[in-house]
Amino acid sequence: MDSTVSMLTNVVGATSDWVRSVFEFQFAKAVIFEVNIGGHLFVEGLLLVVILFLLSQKSYKPPKRPLTKKEIDELCEEWAPEPLIPSITDEMKREPPVLESAAGPHTIVNGKDVVNFTSANYLGLLGSQELLETCTTALEKYGVGSCGPRGFYGTIDVHLDCEARIAKFLGTPDSILYSYGLSTMFSAIPAFCKKGDVVVA
Repeated sequence: MDSTVSMLTNVVGATSDWVRSVFEFQFAKAVIFEVNIGGHLFVEGLLLVVILFLLSQKSYKPPKRPLTKKEIDELCEEWAPEPLIPSITDEMKREPPVLESAAGPHTIVNGKDVVNFTSANYLGLLGSQELLETCTTALEKYGVGSCGPRGFYGTIDVHLDCEARIAKFLGTPDSILYSYGLSTMFSAIPAFCKKGDVVVA
């Protein structure tokens, strides 16, 4: 430990002696055009010369030649891809939480009553008995699938009924029901507008 400290002390002392000698160099106190050139100006000028020298050098550019088939095969053999995810350790293994109730403002997870910050139940209709009965009736009549847009399965009576109710609510002659907001923009706006029109949405 003592030898390491003494070695560091010697290195610092040698560095400070070198810096002091630079500042006391004869050119460090030169006068050029009646301007005193201090030690720091000498060092800065030296650095400027080095920077200009480096900037004037041409950057190395490897030769532009295509790889041979042998080189490509060698690179492919040497390449070892890293795993997309790290290997799972015992600390990383855990049981997922179990949702034991409807996802309302409060819900039960693993037997604990918690506040639900991930709900998309903006209108508070989740868990409504009337809504559950309506959904059950619709499932019994129309069945269920992975999705149900009219573009896939065609227009049915509930689509037309929903459009009529929306038109009545808005006081318009008719309305068009789309399955997704982006499809509305990509379909309705190009159908009714041309170049130069202004759309306020």
